[in-house]
Amino acid sequence: MNQAVQHQPHVQIRQLDKYFPKDGQDLKVLEQIQLNIQHGEFISIVGNSGCGKSTLLRLLVGLDASFDGQILIDGQPVKGTSLERGIVFQDHRLFPWLNVEQNVALALEKSALSKAEKQALIDYHLELVQLSAFKKAYPSQLSGGMSQRVAIARSLVNRPQILLLDEPFGALDALTRANLQQELQRIWQSEKITTILVTHDVEEAVLLGDRVVVMQPHPGRIKRIVPVELERPRKREDYRIAAIKNDILLDFQEQPELALPHELEQFKLAW
Repeated sequence: MNQAVQHQPHVQIRQLDKYFPKDGQDLKVLEQIQLNIQHGEFISIVGNSGCGKSTLLRLLVGLDASFDGQILIDGQPVKGTSLERGIVFQDHRLFPWLNVEQNVALALEKSALSKAEKQALIDYHLELVQLSAFKKAYPSQLSGGMSQRVAIARSLVNRPQILLLDEPFGALDALTRANLQQELQRIWQSEKITTILVTHDVEEAVLLGDRVVVMQPHPGRIKRIVPVELERPRKREDYRIAAIKNDILLDFQEQPELALPHELEQFKLAW
């Protein structure tokens, strides 16, 4: 990568508007989104349902090209999907008839690498997500958390420049979710890949992000961006994590009808 590219933001979102057709009219779902993301930065995007978080992620992936404004990666407009952008959804989407190793290998199907090079990449990424011992297991033999680890390995095996995560732990139980948050933090520290996480969970956003983008709905827009200037690895029991989380939750408390019910209830109880 040349020096000029290194010094410009990795991802630039400029004056982004997005509309969806509804009842014969255009419904604005994103309004004037402006965001620069640096190389290797971990960005969390938080907000309640309807604020356009997942829509924004789809635009970044390249699944939808209908928008006003610009999305640039290393100065170049996003045009369709690319192996340079890996994505993990809430649903792991593993093929049940393939084992762990084969599910990860699918991402390398169109690669020009040799068989040995592909295998080395698969082995490295299964080790990265701590699943080397389960490479021959099938999805039906895995827990939900293990399946999501496979999905993360599959998204990283092509060595993408950007990792996009759409509520990756939303369907998991609290303990598994907490464990995978720590795993994701470890993987990010190891790989230093530019990462964009969409989540409803404010604590998760603060625990993992270098910055937290707080969004509001109707139409979806950025209310503010909160820096999380805490050393890593982070621990959820750190009082500073709780302080930043509670500060962000106040944004939702200001508009009770737009609040995050579960977390706000806990927030009120804490006081």
